Amino acid sequence: MLQIDMPARRALLEHKLAELQQRIEELRVQENIEVAEEDLEESAVRASDTELEEAMLSGELKLLHDIKSALKRIDEGRYGYCLVCGQPIPARRLEALPWAGLCVKDQQESERSQHHKVAL
Repeated sequence: MLQIDMPARRALLEHKLAELQQRIEELRVQENIEVAEEDLEESAVRASDTELEEAMLSGELKLLHDIKSALKRIDEGRYGYCLVCGQPIPARRLEALPWAGLCVKDQQESERSQHHKVAL
């Protein structure tokens, strides 16, 4: 049995979720700001900034999904167990990444698989 203070973990995840939702909203607002006439250099800088903001938004949206999934696992009594192998996720990993859904071994395998797909 896992020794995790679930109410405290839920509160931590909900706090992170609220912060993340605010950050996502800020990024979306920034994306929608229209810039008045730009010269070519300003336009290039703006395009680069937009790509960075889109990458940040994508990462934030993935984290949002991961946190919501972790909250759902708490509700279902499955929090702290690997979604692939069903083994307990080490407490140190859950302290570092409270939204982790995979043990280290399965996370590494998932990343290898993703890297392999991208390389093809």
